[in-house]
Amino acid sequence: MSKEDDRSLRFYNEVLGLDHLHYGMWEEDEELTLANLKIAQLRYEDFLIEKLPTETSKVLDVGCGTSAMIKRMLSMEMEVHGLSPDATQKDNFTKNLNAPFYHCRFEELESEETFDCLVMSESAQYIPFDRLFENAKRSLKPGGHLMICDYFVLDDATGVLAKSGHKLSAFMAESEKQGFMLVEKCDVTDSISKTLDLASLLANRILKGLDILSERTRNKHPLFTRFVFRLFRKKWKKLERDSVLLDSEQFKAKKRYLFLLFKVS
Repeated sequence: MSKEDDRSLRFYNEVLGLDHLHYGMWEEDEELTLANLKIAQLRYEDFLIEKLPTETSKVLDVGCGTSAMIKRMLSMEMEVHGLSPDATQKDNFTKNLNAPFYHCRFEELESEETFDCLVMSESAQYIPFDRLFENAKRSLKPGGHLMICDYFVLDDATGVLAKSGHKLSAFMAESEKQGFMLVEKCDVTDSISKTLDLASLLANRILKGLDILSERTRNKHPLFTRFVFRLFRKKWKKLERDSVLLDSEQFKAKKRYLFLLFKVS
């Protein structure tokens, strides 16, 4: 995870006051507000907790974010370990929780510990999927479960939205090849896509605010304004190109956000 990812995590947590860093699961008629995003994110967490196999007592949370879900599982008297290569997540975890933590990428994990369940909430996309299943097999007890909730790219998808996330068919083929049986699959794309609608709304409000604040400068110093625009035109053009990343309809056309529960043979 890069320094930019680290700053983003701190922004979501410290500035926006979000306890979770993942998408939310929205009801159809919910208003697009930060307050409702927090409710939608808690609904997402509730969903994952309810999907934990009943025999689960020892869990590894891969990419543990703010550790909110780990605190929840600890309160349920589970043994929970955390893993993340991110420095902010490490500091947050080690300062606030009395539980084992691995400061590394999952594909680099070397431990004698084995688990009943591995939880990957929006972290599977960052792990080469052949290494993901190889290390998951080593890290799970016989008959253990791998729980993934993440987005995947459809095979015919193109453009910028096709650049992040694993190709769905290739990912599923690799899971079967490495001996993972699919126990449950749930498509939650429609539910989570409203998170993008909120992000787009907030981004447009910020841009409009900057435009209003800069109006006086543009009127008084037009030459300086044009110079600044030329100086940052590449970044502005990138922002325009990347606006598709917040387009929920484009997201739904090119990706699927899935809950996947596998059992290792």
